[in-house]
Amino acid sequence: MTAQSSSQRVQQQGSHLYILTLDKPGDVSGSWHGTWTPPHGATRWDALVQLKEQIEKADPRFAGSTIAFFALEPNQL
Repeated sequence: MTAQSSSQRVQQQGSHLYILTLDKPGDVSGSWHGTWTPPHGATRWDALVQLKEQIEKADPRFAGSTIAFFALEPNQL
């Protein structure tokens, strides 16, 4: 077993942890979570828009959905 530094694990996982919940009342709702490394200079808004677009592309039922919850935090303790 090879030991990894915490910075190596974070890079493999992504620098930030996100949780995103989308809702179309009476139709569909869902939550996603994962890690993501934003491009240099990106804002929280940029992250939200990019993640939501990726979800909508993967599942068009969520196009035009409401953001019920969004969290983006550094992926470290």
